[in-house]
Amino acid sequence: LTLLTVRDVPARPSHPPPCPVATMAEVNALVVATDGEVTMSGAKKAKANYDKVAKKKPDPAGLALGEEAAAALTAKDYARAKELFEKGQALCEVSKAKATKSKVPPKPEDAGSGGDGGGGGKNASATAASAATEAAAAEEEVEKEVHLPQPGSEGHLVAKFKANLPAIAKNFAVNTPKRMAAHLAATGGKWQTRFPPEPNGYLHIGHAKAMYFDFGVAARFGGHTYLRFDDTNPAAEKQEYVDSILGSVEWLGHQPFKVTYSSNYFDQLHEYAVQLIKMGKAYVCHQSKPETAASRQLLQGFQMHCARNNMQRYETPLPSGAESPHRNRTVEENLKLFDEMSKGVWEEGSCCLRMKGDLRADITSMWDLAAYRIKFEAHPHSKDKYCIYPTYDFTHCLVDSLENITHSLCTLEFETRQAPNGPYYWLLDALGLYKPITWEFARCNITYNVMSKRKLNTLVMKGYVNGWDDPRLLTLEGLRRRGYTPSAVNQFCRELGVTRNDNVQHLGRLEQCIREELDNVADRRFAVLDPLPLKITNHPGGAALPVDAPLHPKFPERGSRSLSMTSTVFIEHTDFMEVDDKSFFGLAPNKTVRLLFGYNVTCTGVNKDPLSGKVVSLEATYDPESMGSKPPKGTLHWASTHFIKGEVRIYDKLFSVEIPGKRDGLGAGVRTRVAGAAWAG
Repeated sequence: LTLLTVRDVPARPSHPPPCPVATMAEVNALVVATDGEVTMSGAKKAKANYDKVAKKKPDPAGLALGEEAAAALTAKDYARAKELFEKGQALCEVSKAKATKSKVPPKPEDAGSGGDGGGGGKNASATAASAATEAAAAEEEVEKEVHLPQPGSEGHLVAKFKANLPAIAKNFAVNTPKRMAAHLAATGGKWQTRFPPEPNGYLHIGHAKAMYFDFGVAARFGGHTYLRFDDTNPAAEKQEYVDSILGSVEWLGHQPFKVTYSSNYFDQLHEYAVQLIKMGKAYVCHQSKPETAASRQLLQGFQMHCARNNMQRYETPLPSGAESPHRNRTVEENLKLFDEMSKGVWEEGSCCLRMKGDLRADITSMWDLAAYRIKFEAHPHSKDKYCIYPTYDFTHCLVDSLENITHSLCTLEFETRQAPNGPYYWLLDALGLYKPITWEFARCNITYNVMSKRKLNTLVMKGYVNGWDDPRLLTLEGLRRRGYTPSAVNQFCRELGVTRNDNVQHLGRLEQCIREELDNVADRRFAVLDPLPLKITNHPGGAALPVDAPLHPKFPERGSRSLSMTSTVFIEHTDFMEVDDKSFFGLAPNKTVRLLFGYNVTCTGVNKDPLSGKVVSLEATYDPESMGSKPPKGTLHWASTHFIKGEVRIYDKLFSVEIPGKRDGLGAGVRTRVAGAAWAG
């Protein structure tokens, strides 16, 4: 398992000189071919030479060739491994790329650290920049140990390589030179990525990580990023979600090259479906859901039977019922039925168009995935023009190809679908279309929260939270309402990096990013959430005593503000104990503490409710000579009667368990305490 990180690098000039890029012809000229069979020793020697150069000059294209060479070495194709290592070495030698050291992120502090008086976490970040500036800086700092092939390179011609591909399986991810030339002519050789959210909910922190990667990779190499709405399911999509997504992308400072919709291509996708039918590679299936599930179970049993008995899958007959009884319909019948589907003749759920994949494949997503289904729903973008809609599996790869995406970056749940012998490349190969590079990375999971849109929708629809922008959720609009800044969110994504290892990040790591930023940029204010009146019995009366408080204790040059110490002030209930303890630094009978930035006060009396016995107020005296002197051990924040009274919403973790839904269901452990009254100023 290889950890892949997005690393901080020194600031670059706004317009750096372009690095010379060697063409494949130049590389071939640098590599001298030798006669005779290449041995394992020769391939390993070429690898050692390559490693020395690549470590010092990690050219992205050279590193991509190194990965292909390593795969060839594993497959014992020593001649190809040696050739690729030598080409990769040559690319690195002529490159101006330099190795950089990873910046170690600051260690997150405990969630309870910080405070009004002493500031927040250590190693505070610099003054927060605007969202656009922050995103631009983030994009410049994407230094990839994720070695993605350059557009037009060998790693692009073979868009996906798998060293342990079964011998009988075909790699569908190979671009023809003619198709690659047409792609490069359309893009000018630029990097093109896409961020393709489905408009069925609000974006969350996991989408922020994906955006940081998608937009960052393209910007790093002077390319473009499409914002594409994957709007293929009208039953779950709303214009509200589209508007929210557009706002969140802009809030984080990302600027799409174009905003597109999968529905823009519905006419073209329909033509591709008809073309597949005419090629005998798609059919209309009338199996019900239970019947389809039964067929899948038979196919799973077939796979297990062949594996246990060491039988060749492609030489063993499928069990009866494993394939759809409609799979061998004629082209004419399928065209007629698909046309009827398009015209609304068939009822919703009665049939669908399936891609005729490979029922013997060890990738289950090759088992005749649905391509079109009937939905009598108005579409937010295309309105009521269609009553059949393409599925994600049919749409995603085709629109990637139509938009000439160079690098399709997805989370790991799509890895088998995007395997070289999987349905993503199978469909593009069947239609003779251009094939993008695909690369998968781990999702962003955070403790005490859920990231699945389906689960978030359950929380919203069942009333556990107050909408998608509830501040207890890690949706981007929820984080925004809670007080997070776009620069803090981008900083979190930068520190996370990119990895293929499934992992769960602690919520404190996210909180630390905003704490560090606000520690420097936020001026200090006082707020007493559970007020306990403290009457100062020797207060001179009349005008309040002025207390000068700095706007920020760490930055006196920012100035100060004047507070008023009235004859009655308020402290927190938790800052008083009737029986003192040596480890307690709050107020107690006959004990002296400092009112922050003000005077020392000594508790002289305690007043209780005669029925409940609860402390309702305190009495104290103040020392007029104590201002500016060395304070006692206890220093308390406070509020005067000049402060305003308002509502403060106190948000804890959304769930009381680290990994929600594992044991007791999604609703178990949801916290509900959200509000309280306070004096603040």
